[in-house]
Amino acid sequence: MIREQRMNKLGSIMEQKLQMTQLPRLEEAHRLNEDLRIDSVMMMQLLVWIEMEFGLLIPEDEVDPRVFQTVGTLLDFMEQLTPVSSAGG
Repeated sequence: MIREQRMNKLGSIMEQKLQMTQLPRLEEAHRLNEDLRIDSVMMMQLLVWIEMEFGLLIPEDEVDPRVFQTVGTLLDFMEQLTPVSSAGG
């Protein structure tokens, strides 16, 4: 999945799953907290939806607060994650 597709899917998750009805078209420079008004509870919900919808494994010990600065930093983080089907088990 290319980066722009990920960003579009991320926007859909925010609109549908987090019920963010006033969401602008996402841009990488959008700050998650200041621009999009995503608080810490919503961010945790978003991480769960990212795991489910993208099929990615998010290790709790690797979640750095800097990941949540902008849409771009979140996309960078997502690109480094292991797909659930590839995880050892």
